[in-house]
Amino acid sequence: MEAMKGVMRPGTESAATASLSASARRLPPATGGAVPSQTRGWLALLVGFMVVAATLGLWLAAVAQERAETERSVALNLETVRNEIGSRMDSRILALMRMARRWEMRGEPPRAEWESDAKLYLSHDTGYLAIARLEPGSSMGWLVPQEASRRLQATDFAGARQREALRQARLRRGVTLTPPFGLSTGDLALLVNVPFFHGEMLGGFIVGVFQVTATFEAMLRPSIAPRYSIAVLDGAEEIYRRDRGDGRSTQDWAQETTVALHGVALRVRVWPDEGLVQERSSVTQAVLAGGLALALLLALAVRFAQLARLRASETESINRELKRVIAEHQQTNEWLRKLTRAVEQSPSMVLITDRQGAIEYVNPKFTQITGYALEDIAGENPRLLKSGEAGPEEYQRLWQTIAAGEEWRGVLHDRKRNGELFWVHSAISPIRDARGTITHFLAEMEDITERKRLEQQVAERSREIARSQVLAAMGQAASMIAHDLRNPLSTINMTLQMLRKKPPQSWTEAERELLQISQEQERYMEEVLSDLLSYSMPDALMPEWLSVDKLLETAVMLSQRQIEERKVRVKTQYQPGLPVLYGDAGKLRQAFVNLIVNAAQAAATPSQTPSTLTIDARLRPAAVGEPSIQIEICDNGSGIAPEHLDKVFEPFFTTRAQGTGLGLPIAKRIIDQHQGSISLRSEHARGTRVAVVLPLQPVDNRHGR
Repeated sequence: MEAMKGVMRPGTESAATASLSASARRLPPATGGAVPSQTRGWLALLVGFMVVAATLGLWLAAVAQERAETERSVALNLETVRNEIGSRMDSRILALMRMARRWEMRGEPPRAEWESDAKLYLSHDTGYLAIARLEPGSSMGWLVPQEASRRLQATDFAGARQREALRQARLRRGVTLTPPFGLSTGDLALLVNVPFFHGEMLGGFIVGVFQVTATFEAMLRPSIAPRYSIAVLDGAEEIYRRDRGDGRSTQDWAQETTVALHGVALRVRVWPDEGLVQERSSVTQAVLAGGLALALLLALAVRFAQLARLRASETESINRELKRVIAEHQQTNEWLRKLTRAVEQSPSMVLITDRQGAIEYVNPKFTQITGYALEDIAGENPRLLKSGEAGPEEYQRLWQTIAAGEEWRGVLHDRKRNGELFWVHSAISPIRDARGTITHFLAEMEDITERKRLEQQVAERSREIARSQVLAAMGQAASMIAHDLRNPLSTINMTLQMLRKKPPQSWTEAERELLQISQEQERYMEEVLSDLLSYSMPDALMPEWLSVDKLLETAVMLSQRQIEERKVRVKTQYQPGLPVLYGDAGKLRQAFVNLIVNAAQAAATPSQTPSTLTIDARLRPAAVGEPSIQIEICDNGSGIAPEHLDKVFEPFFTTRAQGTGLGLPIAKRIIDQHQGSISLRSEHARGTRVAVVLPLQPVDNRHGR
């Protein structure tokens, strides 16, 4: 009886006692103080009613608590689903926006670069069907599809919904989404429209096509809202559904929210698994059955109610703590998403290795430049990028620096996957844990190949300017020399010619020898002056159509004196039917005379083999470049020493006792003026081969070079 009083509400006990007292006063006195049977029946009924009422009250409280917990759990999972859809869709949209902003800043890149960027994004995100470029008039410009969407047609981008979304994107100068609709391929798709502008003028749209089911499957992984069913609706139409169980008895637990995605509002509905609801409801059912079956255990029921209240208080406290943890987790996730997007979209290459140098991460820019994807080189050492040009001591210093906890900066010449070399400026620094221990290494690398190329061009241009200044000074000196020496040389030449008119019998042998030497020296000085003026004061081309074989025959004839003096045998091999060549006849004759004279001088060496000079001319087909004529002049002399091969085209360099060293430089200048090329190959004791390639198309003769 005392236990039963513990569950009565205030006032109930006194009323019942008073009623019992009144009843007792109305009843006749019992023998031995025993309670009458009628009173005992009434009391039993009353106690039974109170026990049943207490049990039902406890059951209703447990049901209410279970429902409140279930509703809070559904709401929490609904918010998680909404955040996942919003954040992951935003990351895909940001990738397309970054592509558009880069086009606006840099101008539209070549289509190959567009397609390269598009393929990179297609490979990184599941659910992509295609990335398209639409012209300002909404016509298809280009399309980069996945394999599964090669049947996409231009009509898929011309529907009424898509036209309205494109119009809104142009007006707002921002991203819009087209509500889900069916494509010609049979897929249900969601289109993301990103406009890009050139100043105030619309340049077009970048359109990302997402297959709805695959995209939501990728965003809502099994770890998101486990044991909950999810449905995404566009208005009243269900576009995606993930079922957990049959869902027939748990729809009344469903909760909805709206996800706003750049003009498209999607409804998201979440409800628990039937098994999850049954697991929770089984506790209350057990409480009801146990309370009705064990009415006599009232104290246990009271204790259960106390525990239920305590559990409610603890649950509320846990919920508050859980909300705080979730808020911190969301903030951390937001920071991680920002950092991840910054690294993934960084214009610099990023590489992370463990302490032993094994690669653990590379960003898309690294893959784009080097050709190595993460799955190809995970666990490998960065030494696979080495070109072999740097010595081992440089890499040893690098590892010593970063292993000591310091940052290393420098420029390396690395090799891409396709074998192409590129210059990279690297900054490598250690990553430490909370205790300060080095756990990983971070490398930020910038491709400076283009900068190196520009620096080289600037250096070459500076050398050309310096060379032009030297040539200008040389031209002034040559003009002065020609002006001051030509007249005395002409006088000497006339005097020598007058002396030769004397009767031969009046000359002694010594006088005849001196006269011959004087004439040879005077001719040599004339040649030196001519070479100086030709090299230092080049004039413009005067091109005309020339016959190659006649041009070479004339050059051989002009070189005949040097050929005969050195007793060199000349062989010519001209391909029949050579086409005519457009060039300056005088300059080309001078170039080939210089080459033939040099070859004759090289062939005339003391040996038992007869001195031979071979001239070969043939058509170079278009299979190896532009159609051109290749002329080779070969001798069988002793060749050129390897240390001299890089200097033969430098002015005033010569290995002979006589000569200005301007023959080959003059020839090279003339060939360069004709936009041709000249190369030299020499083998010791086997002679030298000079190859001249001249284009057949007319050269630009507006100015000499």
